[in-house]
Amino acid sequence: MTRRPLSPNTNGSVVLALDDADLPDIAGRWSMDITWQRGEKTGDVKAAAIIREESNGISMEVQSKNSDSRTIFARYGREGFGSPVLHYLYEVEPKFLEVNNDGPYKGAAILRFYEDGNELRGNYWTSQLSKGHFRLRRRTQADSEVTTGERTDVLLITAIEEEFVAAKVAFTALMPDDDGVREWNLREDSSSSHFAGTFFSGGEPLFTLALAKPTRMGANRTGTLAMMLAERLRPKYLVMCGVCAGNPADLALGDVVVSEMTYQYDEGKVDQHGFTGDHRQSPVSFDWLRAADALSAEAMPSYGRPTDADARFWIMELLHGGSDPKRHPARRRYFEPGEWRAAVEALEADGLVVVEGDALRLTGKGENEVRRSILMDVDPPTQLPFAIKRGPIASGNVVVKDGLTWEMLARMGVRSVLGLEMEAAVMGEVARSTGIERWIVIKGVMDHADPKKDDRFKPFAARASAEVLRAFLIGRFSASSDHSADGRDASASLVSTSE
Repeated sequence: MTRRPLSPNTNGSVVLALDDADLPDIAGRWSMDITWQRGEKTGDVKAAAIIREESNGISMEVQSKNSDSRTIFARYGREGFGSPVLHYLYEVEPKFLEVNNDGPYKGAAILRFYEDGNELRGNYWTSQLSKGHFRLRRRTQADSEVTTGERTDVLLITAIEEEFVAAKVAFTALMPDDDGVREWNLREDSSSSHFAGTFFSGGEPLFTLALAKPTRMGANRTGTLAMMLAERLRPKYLVMCGVCAGNPADLALGDVVVSEMTYQYDEGKVDQHGFTGDHRQSPVSFDWLRAADALSAEAMPSYGRPTDADARFWIMELLHGGSDPKRHPARRRYFEPGEWRAAVEALEADGLVVVEGDALRLTGKGENEVRRSILMDVDPPTQLPFAIKRGPIASGNVVVKDGLTWEMLARMGVRSVLGLEMEAAVMGEVARSTGIERWIVIKGVMDHADPKKDDRFKPFAARASAEVLRAFLIGRFSASSDHSADGRDASASLVSTSE
């Protein structure tokens, strides 16, 4: 029996795995019964757990109606020659703050594996002076089918509330005869919730859709939710829309990135020589990338030509951020042929910029105007001349504001990274582990991950990404004459979501 050294897990926890061929495999989805005692009060709670065994260790995430938990430390092995045992330290985050609940707290559990019943059982204790008993029973595919009887064509995951709202609006039929979901039905159980509906096109049902978001942003919560719903609903497609930081060398604020592959950029090891990445890339299928290349930004409701004032300020904002607007790939979207010279000369005449050699520089007056606009103009744009671009999306476990990450990502081997956020990589992993062959992540650029970032463009980026995803899915299902993406009859695809 050989222990691997302690290493950081992708969610920030510390894990320890055991290389022992005799240890039963406990990875997978489990139903969980929790019996608790706090003072004189007792009760029972049902929950759902996912145990993951990966190259860097083992972890367990638990979701119940009132709280979520993540692994701090886990160790799986044997006590002497006895039963397999999982030692588990965890942090609980309540979903609702109650009188006797001051926020997150920590706990410890010792869970023994009982092979005859395929169960994990054991006691736990917490920093809130509560204690109790965990009983986990392994879930099977048959269990999921008996429990829910529900399937969906598309599982759409968002990471935060703004993304969820934007997606729901984009996919909803605003009028009874419009294309979109006419009625959303809330589905809830002890571990998760989602909205389900049928998307209509031309008066006919096109595909069924499940829309969900975790209780908190980040790969840990998002991956757990996506895994649970993917196993329960067995979707044909797994998709995500939302916001990201965009590479300033290639993208303007409001542009939309379609993932050609995703990876966790901060996965690897740290030694005396520094960080060495261990990037496991999840590629998107070639036929979906080809379909994404056919998308037109001009057809989206959020696309619009800039006003003269918008174009003028675009120059000044890029100069304020240290970029060269003349060489920026978005320049041709803001200025038609012949307009650039007139715009620069107008800024010169107003004393806002000066020409120094072959470069532009903001004057003091120009800097003050940009700063004032950033302070006063807090409303997001309604339309922008945005572009849809395809490229890699990198995920990390922290929000980046240093502006140096793009250079670091290039040095680490992926020079063409377009997007940076926290959850895209886990979507590829969920798709792989659940056997979903078609998946994609589409994100709108809300900032450039630099010290000057703010949230002004977040609503636009969330809305534009949802519109692009909507158009993409309509195209995928409409491409089949029988409204089924894999050649089956449409009635087999459109499983009821409103029972």
